[in-house]
Amino acid sequence: MASTEDLINVTFEKSPKLLSVNEILKPSTIISWLLGAGVARPANCPKILTFFVRFINFVICSVIIAYGAIDFFFFGSVFKSDTFKIMYYSNKAVCYVSSYWYVIQGLVQYSKWPILMMEFETIDKKMNQFGWKNDNRTIKKFQILTIIATIVLGPLSLISHALYYYFTRPEDIFASDLLLYHTIAQSLAMNFTFDLVVLTIYNRFQTINNAAMRITEQLTAGLIIQEIRRFREIHHAICNIVRNVNSIHGGHLLLSSLNSFTMVVATLFRIYMGVVEGKHSFMMINNVIWMTYAAQFALTCFICTFAVRESAKTGIIIHEIILRRVPHKQRHCDLYSIDVSRSNNDPELFLRHEVNDFSSQLYHCNVGFTAFEFFLMDNELLRSFIGVITTYLIILVQFYEPENDSVIPMNATTIDTLQ
Repeated sequence: MASTEDLINVTFEKSPKLLSVNEILKPSTIISWLLGAGVARPANCPKILTFFVRFINFVICSVIIAYGAIDFFFFGSVFKSDTFKIMYYSNKAVCYVSSYWYVIQGLVQYSKWPILMMEFETIDKKMNQFGWKNDNRTIKKFQILTIIATIVLGPLSLISHALYYYFTRPEDIFASDLLLYHTIAQSLAMNFTFDLVVLTIYNRFQTINNAAMRITEQLTAGLIIQEIRRFREIHHAICNIVRNVNSIHGGHLLLSSLNSFTMVVATLFRIYMGVVEGKHSFMMINNVIWMTYAAQFALTCFICTFAVRESAKTGIIIHEIILRRVPHKQRHCDLYSIDVSRSNNDPELFLRHEVNDFSSQLYHCNVGFTAFEFFLMDNELLRSFIGVITTYLIILVQFYEPENDSVIPMNATTIDTLQ
């Protein structure tokens, strides 16, 4: 006869380990950290190593400025258009300030990135306890695209540029041209890191809304109240994350928006000058540069708009719960009225009070991503961005007078405002 131990065979299935946001964003975090872009850094990274990486990027930025100063004194007499000079040097100044801020920010706000990741981890744990599963596949796919874009437009473009001119025109290889790709990669890494954080916030709002839409009329008022209180708790925590993100990326968004504006205007105006004067050198790389900066700005506006819209859906979905529980013969104007004949212990009254409290919370917890409170990052800003660029280009074209005089040859960085 078999023993009791032989008859009882109990197996425990381990639930799959949930990846934290810090682990999901680890590849992008490492790239941003290596390029000295913002506050993102790997977990458990020694502080001295972070300082060393920042110092290297600080030196690179200083070298870029040194070559920019050389271009200013050596090629200052080349530009025949005073209007173009203003746009060119304004663009370079904004670009240099942005690069330095990206490097210094990681030291000034050194402790904020771990705090942000810890807040995400706390929210994810609570969501998991409530039975809400976050679908991070969109974040992972978008991260792969951002890494590919950063590598292609950064190191890969640098290698291609060096090899092309080495075998065709070795005399046209300039250090300032090669250092340009570090600036592009750093800007992309900084903006993509912010985009990934906002996309993660959007995903958490989406999880709340999906859980709210699963509430049916069959559930009792008490169970619905319990779910709404969970929604309120998670929504409030996400709003705190949004405020933390604004405090971290406010300066970056302001400088990045200004940098994108000056870069697009100066580069497009340079393309126009080249077409009018019949100088088509570096035309392709100019188009790549302005489209890169315009695309990264537009992408940031799109993602921020998606996150804000998803947060606004929560209130609509919650109020639909009450609407579905209204008796068919009752007037909709009586939706939130209080029936004095009802008992004070009526669960339906408690449910309506809970919805009203949540509505008040949603009203006072506005979700938005701002550049130091100067403007909101959304599609409306993108529309204004396009309009202002068009206006500036029209003005620049009107004041531009083509010069037919011969000019001395310049490197790609100087002639094409590639800073």
